[in-house]
Amino acid sequence: MNCKIAFSLLIGVVLLSCKKNGTGGKAQIVGTVTYNNNPVNPCTVYIKYGATSSPGTDPSNYDSQQAVSTAGTYTFFSMYPGDYYLYAIGNYMEPNSAYIETTGSAQVHISANKSITAAANIAAVKQ
Repeated sequence: MNCKIAFSLLIGVVLLSCKKNGTGGKAQIVGTVTYNNNPVNPCTVYIKYGATSSPGTDPSNYDSQQAVSTAGTYTFFSMYPGDYYLYAIGNYMEPNSAYIETTGSAQVHISANKSITAAANIAAVKQ
């Protein structure tokens, strides 16, 4: 009986300590969203944990989001190793002061739980 309890506790601890994808790790994902080599702002970058392909264009399909800076940059901090899919939706102001909607995406893989930075620049296209 005691062996079954100890074994169950051990399995529970192992399962809880094996976390894949998501936040809580030591890595970060950083990038810039651009359209024709110019920063896109305002823009929101959505992230899906554990994904190697697009979960679609609906923001509710994603796990988290970040607004870009005025320079079009974003950072997702404290990421675990794993696969991530990024999707950006933004507005770019053309020289004639007309906003156009832009979207773009990138897939990121973090292979080690080190203090690393994974670069994921997103080249947006006109919608």
